Amino acid sequence: MFGPKEIAQDEIFLGEFVGKRIRDLKALFSHRQIEIISHFDVTPSVYMPPDVLRKTVDGLIKNAVENTPDEGKVEVTVRTHGEGSELVVCDYGVGITEENRGRIFEGFITTQGTEDYSSKRPFDFNAGGKGADLLRMKIFSERFNFRIQMASLRCQFIPKAGDVCPGRISDCHYCMKKEDCHLSGWTTFSINFPAVSERGMQSG
Repeated sequence: MFGPKEIAQDEIFLGEFVGKRIRDLKALFSHRQIEIISHFDVTPSVYMPPDVLRKTVDGLIKNAVENTPDEGKVEVTVRTHGEGSELVVCDYGVGITEENRGRIFEGFITTQGTEDYSSKRPFDFNAGGKGADLLRMKIFSERFNFRIQMASLRCQFIPKAGDVCPGRISDCHYCMKKEDCHLSGWTTFSINFPAVSERGMQSG
C-alpha cells in the first residue's frame, strides 16, 4: 500500500477529475439520502499519480458520507489557492470530538464507539474503520508534496464519542428541520496542491 517504487505522475485538471470521481462513487452510496453539492472553479492543474489522487479523493468523499446522517449534505469544492489549487470536502455530520481531532491522521483509531462499525457496508452511516485511509492520505501528502488539513466541530447534541446519532435527521428529536443539523456539527478536510512548475513538477 505504501511501497517505495516510483509511480508515473500526470498533469491533472482537478475539477474535472473530482467531478468524475463523484459521479462514479454515487452508485456506491445510492442507498443513502445524502445531497452532494459541488462547486468547481477553473484552477491550475496538479501533477501527481492519478491513482494516488483517486484514492485520496475517494477516501475523503467516503469519509464524509459515512459521517453524515441521511437527509444531510456534503459539499465538495475545488478552487484556486495562491498559485495552486485546493480541494475542500465538508460534511455536515456528527463531527469529531476534541480529543480525537489531534490524532485523526495517526491511523487505527476510531472516532465513534467500536460497536457502531459492526456489520456495515462501505458508505453506510458510521461505517468508517480505524482511520487507515486518512493515514494513507497523510503519507501520500508527504511523498507527493501536497498539504492536508482538518477542522471539525462535534455535534452539540452528541458531544461525546460514545453518544449516538440516529442516522437520519428526521429521526433526531433535537432537530426540527434539516438546517438545525447542518448548524450543529461539521468536518472539513482541505488539500492544498502547489502550482505545477515549467518542468512539470509541483513546486513547494
